[in-house]
Amino acid sequence: MTKKKSLLGGGIAYMVYNVFSALFPFISLLYVTRVLSSSNIGEVSYALNIVSYFVLLAFVGIPTYGMREIAKYQNNPDKINKTTTELMIINTVSTTISLGLFIGLVFMVPSFREEHLTLYLVSASLIALNYFNISWLFEGLEKFGLISLISILSKILSFVFLVLFVRSDGQNIAYALVTILGMSGYYVFLFALFPKYAKFTFRDLHFRQHFKPILFLVVVNLAIEIYSLVDITMIGAIMSDSYSHVTYYKYAHQIQRMLLMFINTIATVVVPRLTILFKEKKTEEYNSLLTKSFNLILILAIPIIIGITFVSDSVLVWLYGEEYIVSSPILKVLSATVLISPISYLLGSRVCLVTGNEKIMPIPVSIGAVVNVGLNALFIWLWGEMGAAFASVVSETIVCAIYISFSHKMFKLNFNLKNYLKLFISLVVMTGYLLALYFLLNREILKVCLEISGAIAIYFGLLFLLKEETVFDFIRILFHKEKVGQE
Repeated sequence: MTKKKSLLGGGIAYMVYNVFSALFPFISLLYVTRVLSSSNIGEVSYALNIVSYFVLLAFVGIPTYGMREIAKYQNNPDKINKTTTELMIINTVSTTISLGLFIGLVFMVPSFREEHLTLYLVSASLIALNYFNISWLFEGLEKFGLISLISILSKILSFVFLVLFVRSDGQNIAYALVTILGMSGYYVFLFALFPKYAKFTFRDLHFRQHFKPILFLVVVNLAIEIYSLVDITMIGAIMSDSYSHVTYYKYAHQIQRMLLMFINTIATVVVPRLTILFKEKKTEEYNSLLTKSFNLILILAIPIIIGITFVSDSVLVWLYGEEYIVSSPILKVLSATVLISPISYLLGSRVCLVTGNEKIMPIPVSIGAVVNVGLNALFIWLWGEMGAAFASVVSETIVCAIYISFSHKMFKLNFNLKNYLKLFISLVVMTGYLLALYFLLNREILKVCLEISGAIAIYFGLLFLLKEETVFDFIRILFHKEKVGQE
């Protein structure tokens, strides 16, 4: 028998990785705000936004699909070798096609070719790095600690390069290169470790079996990412002085994305274990793990949304300066997705993926993408970057509702009303504390520090004192080394 892995240990490691992945651009923006103008920052952000569509095309759904397939065969080295080889060959072909299409676009669009040719050609390296993307192999094998370590070290190195090579306004190319290295540079290091976990094999390969699920996931991933990409694309296309408006939206979006990645980690790390439990027909354990994950999303996401309502004005001005106060209301609106999106991700796309029902996935996300584009066209024209935030929240809500209407028969959550009452009491007391500070304190830095530290202490302290079930489950796992989802 193989040794069972600790899901909590992997989850904590992967949560650190995801938070750090989001923190890198966040911290980088703290630095570049003091070096580059908002227009120059927006110019680079817009270029990377355009290239991101082609990165998604290069992925062709392999990161999601590959993780699930490798998780199925954790104890079968031959199947891992075959599946890895097949998917890497498909990835090489798709990346080459995507890279060619992007370079063709750069030379076809006059503004790209004549005004920003070097920037867009440098941005193409984000696509090229996908040749080395083997992260799905390590995720499927639940090597989350290794992924986390390599990614964090890579991003620290990238930030050092940022400070060394981006030192004055106008150094857009250097800023773009360092950002790209921070986003995907760790692929190269993971690729170097690949031979320890899998081997190339060219015997008895079968590619056709992968095409149908990958095709579904291409549609799904493109539609999902439209929520995070099309906002900036359309702000840049619709608004005058667009690069500055892109920057204001990006600052709010970056914080929201960091928080979202933190919460979505819960769903990501349970996929391999859910896949195993579903395959082994352990229905009770499967539903128990889903319930715990859902409750944990509620426990983490709701206080984050409340906290943003109180601290976003002060934090954005404190971090970036008075100019970026306009990003605060955008962040407050976007914060709703910190709850909506993870629920949709866990109970929608991840459940469909684990149960082999990925054919359902294109429907909700395609509807959501169409709604998002339509609302962006109207709302950005009416309310600028704030309109883009409203469009994201509405479209995410629609996707979540459709997903759950399709997937609710694939799981059964075990609701415990007493625990939700304990959660509600803790939220009310925490909110009362934040309201008191809001009216009683005027010193912004002191108030923000007390708001954040005090709210966390009060909220989780009350959950502990009230013996909220989910919190106690994870405390027991932490101290007694039990395995989540395993009996």
